[in-house]
Amino acid sequence: MDFNTLLLRLGLDPDDFINKESVPVKTEEGFLYEAEQRTDIRKCPYCLSEDCRIQDRRYSEINCSENDHIRDILRLKKVRFLCRKCGRTFTPPLNGIRRGAAISEQTRNMIVKDFAKQMTFSEIAGRYGISSARVIQIFDEVIGFVPRKKMPFALCIDEIRFREKEGQNYCCVLYDFNGRNIVDIIRNRQMAYLDEYFPTIPEAERRNVKYFISDMYDGYRTVRKRYFPSALHIVDLFHVVSQMTRAVSRIRTSAMKKMEENSLEYRFMKRYWRFFLCRKEDIPEKTYESKKTGLSYSLEDLVFRCVLKDQDLLLAYNALQDLYHYNQQFFTFGEAHIFINKFADRLTVSGNALLEEVGATYRKWAVEIANGLARSQSGKHYTNGIAESINNHLKTIIKAAYGYHNFERFRKRAMMIITYKKELR
Repeated sequence: MDFNTLLLRLGLDPDDFINKESVPVKTEEGFLYEAEQRTDIRKCPYCLSEDCRIQDRRYSEINCSENDHIRDILRLKKVRFLCRKCGRTFTPPLNGIRRGAAISEQTRNMIVKDFAKQMTFSEIAGRYGISSARVIQIFDEVIGFVPRKKMPFALCIDEIRFREKEGQNYCCVLYDFNGRNIVDIIRNRQMAYLDEYFPTIPEAERRNVKYFISDMYDGYRTVRKRYFPSALHIVDLFHVVSQMTRAVSRIRTSAMKKMEENSLEYRFMKRYWRFFLCRKEDIPEKTYESKKTGLSYSLEDLVFRCVLKDQDLLLAYNALQDLYHYNQQFFTFGEAHIFINKFADRLTVSGNALLEEVGATYRKWAVEIANGLARSQSGKHYTNGIAESINNHLKTIIKAAYGYHNFERFRKRAMMIITYKKELR
């Protein structure tokens, strides 16, 4: 390959170097190239005098790697001049290499592009043969600010566990239902942080939000009333069902403990607990063979057999199935509101403390739950499913990095990977 062509491939300007033949040296990881800086460019950057002489020469190695397969190193012979007029020394700048840098500008730009990929800082560092600390330093230098997106037509709000620290466990994440991306991430879901954040958003922009979708956290109800008064507050069915499944799970455990440990029902309830929390039609059409008796039973029959052993479990299981099978397609708000209030009444008179607590929660959030059960005027059913999906993505980002200690760094990285990924390609 022609020497000038090689320099261009490495992201360098051939005019900065002496054009001479250079044979690459094969190393264990890639290739080593040699280049020498021109000595005829002698203009002093301080006094602009051209009366300069060569002070000395020194070697430096620049990482010009383009990927993790070949490690390209440029051994550069730099020249330092002494200005006879002002007495100061200088080295002429090189296009494509920052002063004092150990990597080329091209490699640096490729690292920056990788920040939008699902890669940890350690993985990026390994790809270009540099330290993780240096990659993080580049990230902090280049990614100084990542703006939030505008408030969307349908705003989802949820939280995600960020790190184990008192008062800092959960950060609040805003999502665009239609855009399927993150609007912004707030440091904490506590009201002190939310009251500091939302007033910074222009009122006209907040008025554009017509649907506010959340779980049953009291702080989100306050946020909706204070900052999005014209938005319809929706509690997603996922969170409604989660309340019931947690109650059923605890009641199942309580019922199981009343049984003999070597009984068929006890062993089945302990091993196949998930079948008590799913829709009955989702129970696999398989059989369960008792090692004690040698008899086989269908999984569905065993679930019902176990449920009938405990009155509280029977009430809880039937209630969960009714919640799963509500007729979503034909619900108006009025029908949904009647349904959830009757459902709450049913739980509050059950005589079980866990079900009574769930019933009280449903009654408290009856309007918001009914908004979630009913379809909008456009026929669209708004849910917090996009939030749950992106939350899994965020958890992967945190887990892959073994946790983030710096919230701003986490926020910027998450926004780049999920929201601005296409724009940074």
